Amino acid sequence: DDDDDDDEGKLPAIPFDFLLNDKLLRMGLESAARKEGLSLEHALELHYFPARLPPKMESESEALPDWISTMDYTFNASSGDILFTGGCDGMIRAFSPGSVKNKFQQMNAIAAHTGPIKCLSSTLDGDQKVLVATGSMDQTLVTHTYDCDGNSLSLHAVYSGGHSNSISSVTLSKPGSSDQKVMASADWDGGLAIWKVPNLENASIDEEATESSKKRQKNNADTSSSPEEISITEVKPIRSIKAHASNISGMSWSSSDSSPSKLITGSWDHSLKVWDIERADCILALNGSRVVTAISRSFNSDVVATAHPDCAVRLWDMRTNGVGDKQSSQISDRTLRQSHKSWVSDVKWSPTDPFVMATTGHDGTLKVWDIRSSLPLHTVRAVSKKGEKALCLAFGDGIIYSGGSDCVVKQFACKI
Repeated sequence: DDDDDDDEGKLPAIPFDFLLNDKLLRMGLESAARKEGLSLEHALELHYFPARLPPKMESESEALPDWISTMDYTFNASSGDILFTGGCDGMIRAFSPGSVKNKFQQMNAIAAHTGPIKCLSSTLDGDQKVLVATGSMDQTLVTHTYDCDGNSLSLHAVYSGGHSNSISSVTLSKPGSSDQKVMASADWDGGLAIWKVPNLENASIDEEATESSKKRQKNNADTSSSPEEISITEVKPIRSIKAHASNISGMSWSSSDSSPSKLITGSWDHSLKVWDIERADCILALNGSRVVTAISRSFNSDVVATAHPDCAVRLWDMRTNGVGDKQSSQISDRTLRQSHKSWVSDVKWSPTDPFVMATTGHDGTLKVWDIRSSLPLHTVRAVSKKGEKALCLAFGDGIIYSGGSDCVVKQFACKI
């Protein structure tokens, strides 16, 4: 009886991971030491830390009318975090995080496009406003504002003159990067456009960057309100570049600058490039052997992860240092072991851990990786039925979200 009482009073067991030579230990210590070329006649230094627990299904949304093709998460300490999704029905939807007790809740939705939404980016603008940019197969690019107080979505600006094909990628500069918000967008032909985003308080910006023509349009898209007339700003690009030979599937602003002046792009033409936006000049180009389907940059460096149709995830160190007009760079690439059984559709880096990222694939799985190991840490089912595809994911606050062809947003608890 005393032994039983002792067992009940014990704390739960904590699993640990071990690092040898900055790599996760995934085999016997003797085998790992020999593989790393370390002598067993000397003391081996091991680092240990609590192991990352597998993602646990916590909540999910109601079934939506169409596939979920893209998503992004915005952290907002003052009024609550928001997940935005883009669907193949052209709708933007805003969700509040759910829990085991509370159902994953849709806060609002708006019809943003007439075609499928292919890309979405969101960023805070003040304490109570979120700016949401979306691009679609209908060749339109728009920004909406989300009011955290009223949980309402409204059209903010329309961007024209930058693209003549399906918009495949978009990224907004993040809060604090500069006073003037900047947006980059890319299309199926490899075209890249840079835009100055109108201020949310008054939708007027430099005449040089836009024609600033106000148009009276009807906003009959909000599913929770009646149609009303609003004033919309039409914005023209400040720069247009033929950046790649084919579809630009992902972009990320460089971490090296306080202002958004360098942009990393990945394309179906097998290449990754770093662009100096002010000079409209490519300062670094890397040619791979596979189509790039998605890219994500580590939050604290220009180490980039790319997803590919050959079931692989690759890592690229794309840090560059300017020396006069020349660029010195230290570049390396590494392929993680193929773990997905089909096309890798999305990759996202953890917003808090420079070693951790997650991927989704057409095999319907969500995988969590630590880049110090070539194998994934955990694999979970991200779709409801066999044969459905996981198309996108987003990291939240201790949460990973996923969406796909099963038309359901899933929320997984995951310590990140």
